[in-house]
Amino acid sequence: MKKVTTIILALSLSHAASTQELGAEAYEVLMSTFSYDTGYPLNARVVGKAELDGLTFERIVFDSFHGGAVPGLLAIPTSGEKLHPLVLLLHGLTDDKSAWLKSESMHGGEVTKGLLAAGYAVMMLDAQYHGDRAVYNDYIDPGEMIFRHFWGARYSNMLTQSIVDYRRAIDYLGTRDEIDLNRIGIIGYSMGGHMTFLLAASEPRVKTIVSCVVPETPGMLTAASTFVRSLENKPLLMMMAQKDQFYTVEFAQQLFDSVPGDSKSLRFFDSGHSLPIEYTAQVVEWVDENL
Repeated sequence: MKKVTTIILALSLSHAASTQELGAEAYEVLMSTFSYDTGYPLNARVVGKAELDGLTFERIVFDSFHGGAVPGLLAIPTSGEKLHPLVLLLHGLTDDKSAWLKSESMHGGEVTKGLLAAGYAVMMLDAQYHGDRAVYNDYIDPGEMIFRHFWGARYSNMLTQSIVDYRRAIDYLGTRDEIDLNRIGIIGYSMGGHMTFLLAASEPRVKTIVSCVVPETPGMLTAASTFVRSLENKPLLMMMAQKDQFYTVEFAQQLFDSVPGDSKSLRFFDSGHSLPIEYTAQVVEWVDENL
């Protein structure tokens, strides 16, 4: 009965309402969508390996709390401390986990290699409907889903499921002897940058946040601005562009200003949605200073 009440309350919330003005009860209902039964079996397994410039990644699969399988990649430095801090990497809309192994567009490969060289383990998942999970979206491209069909409800569902999946990924990491579960950071790009606000707000084990080119999503209950109240002064770095077609400089500044506390930094680049490669070193440096 409680679940039914939650759904009714969630459906009653207006998309047109200012998300930052949600009352405490409505916000609690919204946050409950990221909860899950921690006793639900992960059924995690290593199903293979992948390579990037001599770096080896384990192919991990575990069960989604919402049904289906969640594929991911995990790499752990081969030298240094016995316990490694870890950074979760969240990709953008229409990308997949392999974006963090490539050099084009978002320079994900440079971020990944920089983190591993600095002694951080890294893990990336396919967000719901992306990559190996396209089957759960009838193989419809997520970009088409948003920009052609305007399926906002499916987009919100995609975000919600993906956030729960990343929380369960942290549960899995807790079973690995090589990972320091007290030092977990997150880096997200575009849609992934949006998701960092949701994940950091709902997951206390996340200690620091890097959000890159966060898109503006006006009218959405799951907009990044909705969740700033729960960031609990976690260190936040926002890496934004001055000529991005998916948001304005004014939006970026307003979102940054709404985040409580002083442990935050906003940096603009003279670029479009694809940030210059220089941002990658700054991201690694921020993680190194705040994790």
